[in-house]
Amino acid sequence: MSMIQTKDLTKSYGSKNSAFNINLTANEGEIYGFLGLNGAGKTTTMRMLLKMIRPTSGEIYYSGQSISKLPSEFWNQVGYLIETPHAYPNFTVEENLILYAKQRLIPNSEIKKRIDNISQQLLLDAYRQVKVKDLSLGNNQKVGLAKALIHKPKILLLDEPTNGLDPEGLVAVRQSLLRMAKNGTTIFISSHLLDEMEKLVNRIGILASGRLLRELSFLEFEGCRQSKLYIKVEESVKNLTDYLDTKHLQCTPVSESEILVSGVPINQYSALLHQLEQQKLNPMIFQPVKESLEEFFLRTIKEMHTYETAMVND
Repeated sequence: MSMIQTKDLTKSYGSKNSAFNINLTANEGEIYGFLGLNGAGKTTTMRMLLKMIRPTSGEIYYSGQSISKLPSEFWNQVGYLIETPHAYPNFTVEENLILYAKQRLIPNSEIKKRIDNISQQLLLDAYRQVKVKDLSLGNNQKVGLAKALIHKPKILLLDEPTNGLDPEGLVAVRQSLLRMAKNGTTIFISSHLLDEMEKLVNRIGILASGRLLRELSFLEFEGCRQSKLYIKVEESVKNLTDYLDTKHLQCTPVSESEILVSGVPINQYSALLHQLEQQKLNPMIFQPVKESLEEFFLRTIKEMHTYETAMVND
């Protein structure tokens, strides 16, 4: 079931389009990774999704209903963290969460339990009586996330939610989000930490210059991602790279004895290994390495720029 959908969503400032004809869909229980370089239009789009700014044109739907027709009560099902988290600096973490829980109409009898649970999930237990102004950047971020999660939203929009988190914090947030998605929450998330996103998302949208270049499921991404060969030899890779050059294969040095090879179809891996053995270039390691989400994203952006340049030159 579609929980978030846009049709030709556009936001213009004068002659500049910050977002242009965006058509995206996030389904119930999905974690949607919204990827883009700085200035691509991610935050602008997310602000439109939250009615923080008005689109120039286009439509936004939640559960098939136009955003313009949603009752005010609907927004209590939505959690969000957009850019910098906000909290009362002279209040403790617990005081901030109590105040926010009341604003979210959580029953008084439930508030302590909710704060106990979210503090444990996000590793905030030790900081509950600390004033927010005395927290580190990472713990401030966790307070912002706790506020976004405490009312158990059905829809969650997060813009750079892992900013400032240490590895332990990253794992805690990842586990919390995966748990929520498993329970049916739709999560729409933007982040520059693409290695972390690869562990989270099951749907991907790639934005560039305000336009949605691609939208695909994680399974479709698995089918599109390219594979490289990692080859390690006992001595220098020079003889190996010289031979691979004759095959017009692209080689990227990793070390004096290691290279990555691009351009080999998967069904020709065995044949290439046999050829190397015939040339007495016996590899110690010969294994495929899948393209990461970060590499796929950068390749998609590069292909778009190459296409646009070719169109201009025509």
